[in-house]
Amino acid sequence: MTVIEKWITVDCPGCGGPARARVLHIVAWGSIPGTRIPHRVSILCQYHCSVTRDEAASAVLVCPECRSHVA
Repeated sequence: MTVIEKWITVDCPGCGGPARARVLHIVAWGSIPGTRIPHRVSILCQYHCSVTRDEAASAVLVCPECRSHVA
C-alpha cells in the first residue's frame, strides 16, 4: 500500500478561520485501474477547533493528488 500525503490551505468548518488540511491519498498495490481510491482528510485549525471526519471531507472537495472527489 502507498500513502501520499498532501497539505492544503482551507477554511475551518468549525470557526471559519484559516486552517491546514491533510489529505491522505491511499493506493493499494494490485488495485484495479479506474476503481475508487480511498482518501482520509483531517484538519488542523489554529484555534484548535474539533472537526469531524465528515466536516473535514466537506471542506476539501477535490484531492490535490488525483483531482477526484474526496468523500
